[in-house]
Amino acid sequence: MQNISQIIKSKMPDKNKNIHSEIHYLADEISTFFGERSKFGMYLGAIKRIGVQEAKQIFSEVKQADCDNKIKLFFWKTKKNADIKNSDNS
Repeated sequence: MQNISQIIKSKMPDKNKNIHSEIHYLADEISTFFGERSKFGMYLGAIKRIGVQEAKQIFSEVKQADCDNKIKLFFWKTKKNADIKNSDNS
């Protein structure tokens, strides 16, 4: 018979131990949501390009969206947002 701590450990998912900042936390959350933890760096780069607040907003919109490919929607919105941000700086 297992004790409670063993049961809890078996039910809890493994956390990424390399989280150092809010950007890393958000990239880990998004990559885990999409089931692509191996592509953490790709999500980290997208978040750095547009900023944490914009990434949070886009991620919440994508989670609520009713579409077939939420990953493509996320990156389409981040690219669109980054293009707008770059045109404002020019």
